[in-house]
Amino acid sequence: MIKPWKILSSALTYRDQWLTIRSYRLKRPNDIVVEPFHIIESSEWVCICALTDEGDVVAIHEYRVGADQVTLGLVGGIQEAEDEDTLAAAHRELEEETGYRARELIPVGRAYANWANQNNQISYFLALGATQTGIQKLDANEDIEPILMPYSEFLSYDFDGPKQTHHAAALFFVERYFSTHPEKRPI
Repeated sequence: MIKPWKILSSALTYRDQWLTIRSYRLKRPNDIVVEPFHIIESSEWVCICALTDEGDVVAIHEYRVGADQVTLGLVGGIQEAEDEDTLAAAHRELEEETGYRARELIPVGRAYANWANQNNQISYFLALGATQTGIQKLDANEDIEPILMPYSEFLSYDFDGPKQTHHAAALFFVERYFSTHPEKRPI
């Protein structure tokens, strides 16, 4: 039977506004010591699949440094200190990145971002009745172009360019929601 590892020591080795790195000295059940083992501590994340009443996804084009490409994906971001909870973060991120607001924001799932070496989770939301009501309020490090595309086209996840695992997971959670709420599925 698999057993937890014992933490022998931990030290904060890096911190900035986005993340913290904690370095551990661990002891496995077989007495092997593992060091250093780094964990990235990060704020909670949100990922939103926003749909208009016409059945279009509010997707975004954005340059992503890790992929070194302009990508097509869903709205998402971190839960900031002023956000009461992940629902508030999802509302804020949707409006900031796209200028859209949703009539209804439904939590559809939650999963670890990368449980191998990160401690944060992603809360997934389905936003229904997305309507453009304002302008984007982008951070200095963001350059985002919102676009509309049919949900069925985005669901195929067969577009050119890199794919994001969190966005694929969002589709899984949204489809699972639609399987029990078929009346809310876009046409």
